[in-house]
Amino acid sequence: MNRNMILPEALKKGDIVGIISPSTPIYSKKALSKGLKVLESLGFKPKLGSRALEVHGNYQAGTKEDRLQDFHSMFQDDEVKAVFCTGGGYASIQLLPDIDYDLIKKNPKIFMGYSDITTLLMAITEKTGLITFHGPLVQGLDEDTKGGKFTLKSFKTAVTKGNSGKLSGFTEWKVLKQGRAEGQLVGGNLNVITSLLGTPYEPKWDGKILFWEEVDETIEGIDNYLWRLRIAKVFKKIEGMVIGKVTNLQPIDDDEDESSWASSSKPLTIEAVILKATEGFNFPILYGVDFGHDVPSVTLPLGAEASLDCSGKGRVGKFSITEKYLTD
Repeated sequence: MNRNMILPEALKKGDIVGIISPSTPIYSKKALSKGLKVLESLGFKPKLGSRALEVHGNYQAGTKEDRLQDFHSMFQDDEVKAVFCTGGGYASIQLLPDIDYDLIKKNPKIFMGYSDITTLLMAITEKTGLITFHGPLVQGLDEDTKGGKFTLKSFKTAVTKGNSGKLSGFTEWKVLKQGRAEGQLVGGNLNVITSLLGTPYEPKWDGKILFWEEVDETIEGIDNYLWRLRIAKVFKKIEGMVIGKVTNLQPIDDDEDESSWASSSKPLTIEAVILKATEGFNFPILYGVDFGHDVPSVTLPLGAEASLDCSGKGRVGKFSITEKYLTD
């Protein structure tokens, strides 16, 4: 265990869990209601933030001040044992300069989300040393599908046990680059990760295992994000890379007719783009791990020690958490 990390307490049956909207407004009251019922079925008591249902400017769940107030209130509330987010969006970054990081350090608790919530996960872990969680959003909790059951099983195990061990997959995870690695986990949505480069909230990359996923992006866009990381010398510092699901990959716009010289070129694969951007670095890369947007997902603890075993290119790799990351 890295003694500089703060471990939140494990959840128990009957615990109150806070629900906030730090970024986008609720997109579906039906999905939110279903997610709250799922949390109740797991034995938790959801407490909705006072501003969680607000809408401001069409794309924000209330003003920055409203969202910040809900965020701080949940960490101040001794009855609340964890804080979960309703959805992602684009507005989480507005909160970073005004977050009371000392408040979080004094009141550590499970904080979880993904997509735009990556902004908060990375900033909180970097500024406070608290282990945070890349995991389901409340509006996405679903126990009626096979993939939903897989996500819920990983979620429940992560927030109630927090034990070390090999992560189980819903699909096979392919080795893109061979090797073994150990290090603390850091990551989330690729676009959001790159948006923090050069800011006070950028993580210290040395010795880390970087994980990322992406949605609604082109291969060109993903290539650009990876080269930003390369130029920022992130790849010189990390020990390994874990890539989740790249969902709803978009075609590159071509305004010319189908006979244009550009459209005659064979498109690159995601795998080829990743290998080219990381060329010259010998860290292992595991591809297709079960986390991302609207897919069966494992819950990952940022700041916890992990290991990669990528012994054979093209074969199934192993991804493990190597330490307990919750207190009893």
